Amino acid sequence: PSNGIVIGADDITLDLNGHMIDGDGEPFEPCPEEEICDVGLVNDGHDGITVRDGSVREFAVGVLVLRARHNRVLGVSSSRNVFFGFVVAESARSLVRDSSGSGNLVPDGDGMGLFGSHDVRIVHNSFRNNPLGIHVEDSTENVIKRNLISRSSGPGMIVQANRNAVRRNRCRRNEGECIIVNGNRNVIARNRARRDGAGIGVENGHRNVVARNVVRRARFQGIYLGIQQPAFGGDHNVVRRNRVRGSGDDGFAVREKDDHSLLRGNTARGNGDDGFDVASPSTRLTSNRAVRNADLGIEAVPGVLDGGGNIAHRNGDPRQCVHITCN
Repeated sequence: PSNGIVIGADDITLDLNGHMIDGDGEPFEPCPEEEICDVGLVNDGHDGITVRDGSVREFAVGVLVLRARHNRVLGVSSSRNVFFGFVVAESARSLVRDSSGSGNLVPDGDGMGLFGSHDVRIVHNSFRNNPLGIHVEDSTENVIKRNLISRSSGPGMIVQANRNAVRRNRCRRNEGECIIVNGNRNVIARNRARRDGAGIGVENGHRNVVARNVVRRARFQGIYLGIQQPAFGGDHNVVRRNRVRGSGDDGFAVREKDDHSLLRGNTARGNGDDGFDVASPSTRLTSNRAVRNADLGIEAVPGVLDGGGNIAHRNGDPRQCVHITCN
């Protein structure tokens, strides 16, 4: 009814050998103050732990790694939990690989939480049918790579943190964005998003790089910088060599409050509104391409910085571009 297995020393390997740690699916109340309750597998403060090859289900949190270093979670499935499939918090130099955090419960059952940690690698995992796939907060120098995130009832991933690398992940049919960024100096590269609510949004933060991502058939914007309501944005972000195709709204959107960002070498094709909709006059556009979008190829406000080399043709509005030169 409360915790399943509690790790009690350093340098332990727990091989579940295909077995399940099964909770009762009911909240454990009351939980004594400053104690950990209702977690399937708990490691609080022990280093060098490996947990592998089994499953956890029906706890408040499936797997919790807290205040630890050099931990590994390999081939573990965590499902039907109330809050998180996996949590790594206040930890360092750890790995979650080849695991699944899927089918955790609405409204709070996220697949993976990474909080206050650094140098953690989350690679080759699957996060399906959660309210949110991966939540990263106050964590730095982590790598989130080659994960599948699908059918979340909200965003696939939220990064509220600085200096993380989010690479080569796949998003499919999430109700919200594939990836939302609110942080600084993150690299969002070579991810693929298909049929999500939106592709990639850098809502706030500076000097993030969004590069070589592919977004297809998002219901709203493909890639955007800043938000409209409430109006705010980041600055000095770089969006380069991305491809957005078939979005229901603009392919690329830069909101008014985003400052001094650069869009270079991107392609917008067959989107439901403009290829590029740029509302911030401090934005620089260089060598972008807009083809067969429903409205303008590039709709820019007066003052947008023209870096040259932009191309627009066969878009719905015969002007092709406004307030910027297009070939």
